[in-house]
Amino acid sequence: MDLFNIKRIYSLTTEPEGKTEFDRWTSQEDVVSFLSEDLNDEYIIVYSSLPHTFVHSVFIPKPVLTKDLVNDLLKWSSNPFSSWGLTCSSSDAWIEPPLYNSGSQTLSTGEQIVFGRSFEGINSNRNYYEINQKISHVLDIHFIPERNAWCRLDDHGDMLDVFKIIEIDDFPRNETGTIICVKKDVLSEYSSVENLTLMRMFDFTRYRSDNFLGWDNKQESKEIQNSKSIYGSLMIKPGTGSYSNGFQLVEINIPKENIVDRAWGRPIDEGQKKYCSFIANDWKNQVISEISCDPDCISNYFTESDLPYEITPAFFRPEVLAKYKADRAKYKLGTRSVSCRGAWHLKTFDINSAGQVHTYLIYLSSMPYEEQLHWKQYNENPKAPLSARAIRTDFEGQFYEGYDPLPSLKHKLEVLHTQSAEWWVLRDESAPDKVHYPYTESKDEWAEEILNLDQLLVEGLQEKWLRKKAKELGCKPDDRLRALKLLEIILVAIDFNQDHAREIMTPFHVVHNLRSLLKGHTSGTEAEKERKKALKEHGNFRKHFEKISADCDETIKIIGKALKEI
Repeated sequence: MDLFNIKRIYSLTTEPEGKTEFDRWTSQEDVVSFLSEDLNDEYIIVYSSLPHTFVHSVFIPKPVLTKDLVNDLLKWSSNPFSSWGLTCSSSDAWIEPPLYNSGSQTLSTGEQIVFGRSFEGINSNRNYYEINQKISHVLDIHFIPERNAWCRLDDHGDMLDVFKIIEIDDFPRNETGTIICVKKDVLSEYSSVENLTLMRMFDFTRYRSDNFLGWDNKQESKEIQNSKSIYGSLMIKPGTGSYSNGFQLVEINIPKENIVDRAWGRPIDEGQKKYCSFIANDWKNQVISEISCDPDCISNYFTESDLPYEITPAFFRPEVLAKYKADRAKYKLGTRSVSCRGAWHLKTFDINSAGQVHTYLIYLSSMPYEEQLHWKQYNENPKAPLSARAIRTDFEGQFYEGYDPLPSLKHKLEVLHTQSAEWWVLRDESAPDKVHYPYTESKDEWAEEILNLDQLLVEGLQEKWLRKKAKELGCKPDDRLRALKLLEIILVAIDFNQDHAREIMTPFHVVHNLRSLLKGHTSGTEAEKERKKALKEHGNFRKHFEKISADCDETIKIIGKALKEI
């Protein structure tokens, strides 16, 4: 089924006006082609309840087709509202499975896919649907209400609709309908492992709704048989209508080897896996050249070869990381790593003294080819050596003990959070992950990181608690004073010198004032002055951010110790 073009559905469900068109419609010549062609699409229908159209799908054990089996399956009597049920006799009780009374012995051993349910306690009195829990768990799909679909993440970390509900409410006579379709290649993962065949039961009943009086014994009957997969019967009453009933057996299975390869991250076809080449510092051969990150083109320490080492570094402009800041729901950018939800993980990177991002060819090779292409566009010759931290951790195998202000600040705030400090709280669990150094010379990135730091640090201050504590210490704070000034008053009250207290609080004021200037106004000369000042005093936005992070780190240390003692 084409999710973006469902017009063909209307030809199945809409009663034509003219006699010639109506007779052609009731001949149902389009039914077999519709069912067959639907299988060629990315998504196929597993359930539809529409005017004049019903389709319901289940899995059955892979059959060996015989005439008796076909006749047995033609006896089907099932719909998605057949579910697990408690059955009682006069002296006993037991649980019956969904397909127990399906009318077919073969079908009774099958596995229902879609379950329709209703609950009188819901005022809307609408039906709702569930997917077989076993299938849901195996395929790792979850219902996302805003997408009206059961979803999982694809290989790029994007949301993928696996089972999709389509509600149609513009049929004639205010009729409505529901279609549930499934991404064929995903469902095939389940059916292939379980060795199942998809069986689609169908019923197409066509007549004029405004003058239909029912059926009699005068309608013509003929067999529907498609040599590929479709079996059933068609009854036609000329001038009145027709109805067809039958089933379609659908083979969607794929080789299990493909599923195993996918689970282990191996390409299904060796020719599918692509690798980019990057300008890299081949320190083994003492040359800077373009080298493929294909694992077959690089080697480890223990292999005698002229090939570059796996940990040959490649260097990139810092803009390469901007993509990961822009979509924090999809990507997780750490101090030295980046990952895409459910898809890939870059184990390590760092920033050298020239502001370049650097990582190693072997880690680039683990990313999807499309992601490698993203990195390639920012690839450049090295302007400076690897960072001292990377050399220490990646080559010497030692812990890096150098001071990094932002991680240090985040760690202190994490301690306050775990200790349930009363004067500062973590308002948003994701707030620490949103704060990073500005990597580029973009003033917008700089302003955004100032905002993130202020939201983490200053907005976490508990003004109500600080005001109460100030009063307990004998202060009479003005009702107009906010958290930053209240903290300063408290420091003075516990014997900090007035100037010292103001000096301690200055870093917080700097961050908060910068946030107001840079993000609180659409434009302004003051914001431009602060930008020029930051660049003049520190050389770039990253160094400026390191300075204010270090100052705030020291302030948190002093305040935390002081308030802990009162």
